Amino acid sequence: MRQINPRIQGITIVEVLVGVLLVSVIVMVVLTPLTGFFGLTRRSTQQVGATQAAQQILETVRGDWLSSAVYAQRCTTADLSGGNLTLTVTNLDLNGNTAGEAPMHPSCNGNAPDLAPARRVSVTVRDGAAQSTLSVDVARP
Repeated sequence: MRQINPRIQGITIVEVLVGVLLVSVIVMVVLTPLTGFFGLTRRSTQQVGATQAAQQILETVRGDWLSSAVYAQRCTTADLSGGNLTLTVTNLDLNGNTAGEAPMHPSCNGNAPDLAPARRVSVTVRDGAAQSTLSVDVARP
């Protein structure tokens, strides 16, 4: 019968600990950049959300102003409440030059008509650390 040498059989506890240490170092090297990607994803999501909100408001204003009566009253059905939203309306002349600020009215009743040939609508929306500003020129219908 053959005798087995106990010194060459199996692995020692030191070898196991060295293996665990190496695996831990590799895992840390791989996972450390991933935490930065999670923060980048959150900021990107906030930026997309702010841009979508600004675009939705601009599209609502443009849709409302297809009616010449609503355009003349400088009003909209868009929800303009909220502290994270800024909307500015500027009258433009026929050459596209600014001709003064034109405040938006909360209702479409009883306002003096403003028949500017075109208006520039700018919307700024903040979502967390992200901010999105969109502008569009709207001609009188």
